[in-house]
Amino acid sequence: MARPDLQAFQIYYDDASKAMLAPGFIPLDNTSNLRPDWFEFWVMLNYLREHELEEDVWYGFFSPKFPLKSGFDHEFLTATVARYGEEAEVALFSPGWDQIAYFLNPWEQGEVWHPGLMAMSQQLVTDIGIDVTLRELVFDASTTVFANYLLAKRGYWKAWLDLAEKLFAYVEDRAEGTGGYLASTTYGKRLRDTPMKTFIQERLANLLTGFGQFKVMSSDQSATAAILSKMFPGGLEVRYLLQTCDLMKRKYRLSGDPQYLQQYWAARKNIRMIPPPRAD
Repeated sequence: MARPDLQAFQIYYDDASKAMLAPGFIPLDNTSNLRPDWFEFWVMLNYLREHELEEDVWYGFFSPKFPLKSGFDHEFLTATVARYGEEAEVALFSPGWDQIAYFLNPWEQGEVWHPGLMAMSQQLVTDIGIDVTLRELVFDASTTVFANYLLAKRGYWKAWLDLAEKLFAYVEDRAEGTGGYLASTTYGKRLRDTPMKTFIQERLANLLTGFGQFKVMSSDQSATAAILSKMFPGGLEVRYLLQTCDLMKRKYRLSGDPQYLQQYWAARKNIRMIPPPRAD
């Protein structure tokens, strides 16, 4: 099995984040951090503006916390692409399998953590000419990615850059004041100190992975990865229900048969979801 050509970057901001970089990843220096309000998005955008990508290389841009959040190292990424890469153009390595399974799509999931995200995202996609109704979209683990945790070939990144430029221009044109896309929202243990646009841009990739534009592969973590205890109760029954949710969404997405979507809602109804805390 030939070893694939990976350009898997890890972005660092200072000595502390540089010390977190994992073996095999290419360090990507953002110590100047000219736009900290955009987090990794700014680094990705400018790298793609300034570099011509090669045809058969897999590129990815990861945060320093990627191995910690996902449980994956560089060798796992390499082995996955080596095994399945000839069948795909995009490889997803997203954490949060349980949330991907439970929620209808990444925008519904985002609305729970960041109230207002759905409406702002919908306004954005409508205004830049994308004809979708986000709240109705059905996504499963084979189409969903969080935090841009993916590897992809040149065609995907060209499409991503086009969308990213539109998003960047749209948000920057509305950057007066502190409301809307600049409004602060929760992030991890921090309350109300991260701009909403951060989490809107993170879901941008799903507009490319969820509609058959690219051949996408993903790793199945549902049998072994932890369940987020502060959101869902643990135990095998809940794991099976979450797996059923994801399977029914996938069957619906592939067939269009509404019975599968009904089964998804029936399984989801039996899972007690604990809403995350919200900032006042």
